[in-house]
Amino acid sequence: MENSPYCERDIRAPEHLVTIDQNRRLHHQTKKRGMMYHIHYGHHPFDVIGWDGCCYPFAFSIHDFEPITGRVHQPPPTHQNIRCAQFCGVQFVPRMYDYHPQSIPAPYNHSNIDSDELLYYVDGDFMSRKNVTRGMLTLHPGGIPHGPHPGAVEKVLAQKKPKNSP
Repeated sequence: MENSPYCERDIRAPEHLVTIDQNRRLHHQTKKRGMMYHIHYGHHPFDVIGWDGCCYPFAFSIHDFEPITGRVHQPPPTHQNIRCAQFCGVQFVPRMYDYHPQSIPAPYNHSNIDSDELLYYVDGDFMSRKNVTRGMLTLHPGGIPHGPHPGAVEKVLAQKKPKNSP
């Protein structure tokens, strides 16, 4: 889309695919809805050297992502770069936060009625969460209201320096 936070030229085919050619049984465990599922492969799943068909892998560097900012808080779909029937990818990267003099530069309380919200924290300080550090995940199930931790809004308002204030 024309208003996307990236350019289509930034999407490329992956390079230097790692091929693992091991002809041995591999056990994989997946947890879904509280149940463990055991999957057994007769070979390593990365034993590919290319692809064929209509499903193509692609690479996108987060360093090419250009965040969209606004005078007031931009909703998460503004930062979205992947969407399909069962999943969407939204990137919250360092950016200038809301700059209207009366804005509150923190996410508002909300409820995702049609999806779960899973956040992976790569780096930085997410202003609305306490005790969340690099490498952590947070899950907000669909339909459950969530928002900034207590005191987070007051903290960002205290740090905010109004522009051109009298």
